[in-house]
Amino acid sequence: MKTIYLLVIFTTLLFSHNLNHTISKEQSVVVSFSFSQKDDFSFQNYEVYAPNSEIPFAVGRSDALSRVSFLPNIDGKWKVKAFSEDGHGKIVDIEVGKDMQAQVDTNSNNTLLKALIGLMILLGIFGLIYIKKKDNKNEKMQ
Repeated sequence: MKTIYLLVIFTTLLFSHNLNHTISKEQSVVVSFSFSQKDDFSFQNYEVYAPNSEIPFAVGRSDALSRVSFLPNIDGKWKVKAFSEDGHGKIVDIEVGKDMQAQVDTNSNNTLLKALIGLMILLGIFGLIYIKKKDNKNEKMQ
């Protein structure tokens, strides 16, 4: 009888180390990162911050497809900080509504605008240099 009792106790202890899981079909927020070239941002560090929180809600590494995903539990402005070991990174603000759906920002990838601004700055600098040289040439002729 004593051996049966010990067997029952040890059997229940075996189940205490069982790892349970559940699978749910909830809406998560997925942020994809990429460089303008073909370089990927896979397996890089990230931190997710809930609204009005200094402590990270989630930390980890981006997946093989350079994505960060999390399941928000409150509405408000969430912050995703993604950064690589070489210093590249980005902070993305995501507005999550009362229905726990993220507001999609369609203007997040404005590389054409950045390229045009860079080109205009370069043209402006070279234009100022040209005007300065022309003024110096006019002063020498007089």
